[in-house]
Amino acid sequence: MKDFYKDIVRVMGAGKRLRPLSMIFAFNGIKNEVNDDIIKASVSCELVHNASLILDDAMDEDVVRHGKKTFNTIYADKFLKSVGFNFNAYKSGQSWIKKDSVLGIIEMQRNISRFSYALSVLASNILYELSEEVLNSQFSKELRIKALEQHRRMYLRLNEGQLLDILMEKRKINEKEYFEMIDEKTGILFMYPIRIGLIFAGAKNYKVMDEYSLNMARAFQIHDDILGSFGKSKRTGKPNDSDIKFGKNTLLAIKTLEYAKNQRKEKFKKAFGNRSATKEEINGVRNIIKKTGAYKYCRAKEKELIKEAKNSIPKNLNKESRKFFEKLADFAISRKF
Repeated sequence: MKDFYKDIVRVMGAGKRLRPLSMIFAFNGIKNEVNDDIIKASVSCELVHNASLILDDAMDEDVVRHGKKTFNTIYADKFLKSVGFNFNAYKSGQSWIKKDSVLGIIEMQRNISRFSYALSVLASNILYELSEEVLNSQFSKELRIKALEQHRRMYLRLNEGQLLDILMEKRKINEKEYFEMIDEKTGILFMYPIRIGLIFAGAKNYKVMDEYSLNMARAFQIHDDILGSFGKSKRTGKPNDSDIKFGKNTLLAIKTLEYAKNQRKEKFKKAFGNRSATKEEINGVRNIIKKTGAYKYCRAKEKELIKEAKNSIPKNLNKESRKFFEKLADFAISRKF
């Protein structure tokens, strides 16, 4: 059991901690202070965020995040090591002659997948339960109830967002649908922590920063999409070809399919979603994304969204918090990781 929790801590070791900071600065913006209670409460949204990442990685079969093994990969490795599967039995050609010779490998893959996925689900569930515990802090009962209501609503919508992502995975979607999904997956993980910070600060209108949260998060995700195909893997901590190979519905892909014509579109479709695509084909996709104007569109869109986000920051927040949220917005589209 201890090792299980250590592995959870290990995968949580990296990350930007932007959501807890957002809650803290929302609180500070009204109360003009940062105390131990809000710091403790802010951990709740980071736990939910990591709960979602662990499950997301398992569902997407991702093996690397932040340059480290994902939780499901850790347990796939542990399971394989524990059963001591004999791969040497398959080294010679005669081992493959019998019709049922491959069944052992198929069964092993099934068991590894089931085991690692099951433990990922359990880790995700545990993190959510812990998130409620830390949110139940030293604030008044009335504020805690109000905050927990928002926290649980966030978790529900987060799951609905993941459902949307899966349902949209294998079909063509438009920009409007893309942003609807992003609002439910990325947007709410900023919007609700900020709401909770304002609730604990005693703000009457705890939804006053919703417009900021959603616009900033949309820009944040567009930039993530850009880094996912054009970023440097050593900086981002994840492969820069997986979005292309897995045919991920990014805004880059949506606009490329919208803008591309004839041969370019056919060339793009041939490599996009092809897990066996060569390095040359991947570079060809990147080239098409830029030549069609999709890349330029996404860069312009993220800047437009950040401008809208910054303009919507409430004037009644103190100077320190306003500055934080302005810098957070700028960071969202200037980061390299």
